[in-house]
Amino acid sequence: MGHTKTIPLLSPDATDDEIIEWTETYDLGTRLDSGLSEVVEIHPGRTDEQHTALTLRVPFSMKAAIQSLAKQRATSAASLART
Repeated sequence: MGHTKTIPLLSPDATDDEIIEWTETYDLGTRLDSGLSEVVEIHPGRTDEQHTALTLRVPFSMKAAIQSLAKQRATSAASLART
């Protein structure tokens, strides 16, 4: 059985560069495999729609970091996360 890599939590006060480094080091697949992130549900769009919603569970510290950056950039956390 393989050993799962331990992923450190992202600080709520992380800078843009620290967030970028963390997400490049621990990609979504790695975070999903470790149980740190989780796909909660996928909402399939109707056939006439161009978009669909995807809900992810992320560590509280990551959400706090995204919210902090969004506030600094005068945008919403959802908009920042989409980018």
